[in-house]
Amino acid sequence: MKDQIERFKELSEKLKNLSEKKIRLEEQFKSKKETLTGLVKEIKDAGYDPRNLGEVIKEKEESLKAAIGTFEQELQTLSTQLSGIEGV
Repeated sequence: MKDQIERFKELSEKLKNLSEKKIRLEEQFKSKKETLTGLVKEIKDAGYDPRNLGEVIKEKEESLKAAIGTFEQELQTLSTQLSGIEGV
């Protein structure tokens, strides 16, 4: 009987610990869900569809690469022109 009482106490303590852990996990889940909801709202407010962010990022990267390439070409042209003027 004494063993059963001890076992019951152990199981009760384990239940208490698991209940506390469950509460902490639920709080973490709620916090993360609120953060995610905020991020989705921020993305939508910026005019983007959260489901297509990967595609938008890819498009923006390609646009940036093209703009940098154009800028680099313009700088090269200007550098060549300046070298020609300095050589005169």
